[in-house]
Amino acid sequence: ADKGDVVIIISSSGKSKNVLEAAKICKKKKILLYTLTGFSKTNPLKKMGDINLWVNSKAYNVIENVHQMWLLSIVDRIIGKTEYLA
Repeated sequence: ADKGDVVIIISSSGKSKNVLEAAKICKKKKILLYTLTGFSKTNPLKKMGDINLWVNSKAYNVIENVHQMWLLSIVDRIIGKTEYLA
């Protein structure tokens, strides 16, 4: 990614070593960083994001399903409508 890009990083715990390294690179390159996390409200990834979507749950299946709904909503916003032909 380059300056001017947007990166979305997803981690249920917000503690995954590889995603924290990616977030550090984004911060260093001044790339806008969105995070989708769960578990602890103060997880390390959430602290690094510019825009953070956090799920107040400790259940992986709940967190990952909410993340999926948010991602689908983002796609709808990019497309510009919520109903479209497949």
